[in-house]
Amino acid sequence: MATTSTTPPPPEAPKPVVKKPAPASAKKAPAKKAPAKKQVAKKKAPPPPPRLIVTINKVSQKMTVELDGDTLYKWPVSTGAPGYETPSGTYRPFRLEREHFSKEWDDAPMPYSIFFTGRGHAVHGSYHIKSLGRRASHGCVRLHPDNAAKLFALVQKTGTSNTRVVVKGGFFSDGAAVSAKAKKPFANWFN
Repeated sequence: MATTSTTPPPPEAPKPVVKKPAPASAKKAPAKKAPAKKQVAKKKAPPPPPRLIVTINKVSQKMTVELDGDTLYKWPVSTGAPGYETPSGTYRPFRLEREHFSKEWDDAPMPYSIFFTGRGHAVHGSYHIKSLGRRASHGCVRLHPDNAAKLFALVQKTGTSNTRVVVKGGFFSDGAAVSAKAKKPFANWFN
C-alpha cells in the first residue's frame, strides 16, 4: 500500500478588516479631556470706598454723621438765621480749608471749612458756641471747633467724592418750623 502524505493546505491569509461607519444614532466615544489648565487665583475686587453722609436738620439744629451706615456722631449746629437761609439739598463737598477767613463777613474765622456750594456755604467750626442749637449763621453750618476738626479729618480720610452733605428741613418767614419729612405741597417749597 502506498502511503500518501497529505499536507494540510497552507493557512488562508487574514482578511482585511473593513470598518463600517456607525449608524447616526450610535453614541460617540467621549473625546479625550484636555489637560487641566492651571488655576490662576482670581484677584478679589477691592471693597467699595467708604461712604460718609453728613445730615443737617434745620428744624432740630442737629447734625448726624454716618460712615457706611453706622452713626458716628450727633452734634448741635447753627444754620442760617432768618434772611440767611442755609440751602436745602444734597451736596458733594468740593473744597477743604483748615484755616479760612470769610472775605464776605469781616474776616470771620471759619476753622476746618468744608465747602459744599459754589456760593460759599460751608460746614465749619465756630467760636460762637453758645449759639449752637439755634439759627444764627449767615447761611453756613456752624459746629463746635472740636467737632469741626473731627469732621474735617473724617472727610479728608474718606475723600470728598465719597462724602455727601444733606441739608433738610426749613422755616416759614415767621420762623415756624416745617418738618424735613413734610408732605406735599409744602415739601417742595424747601428743596
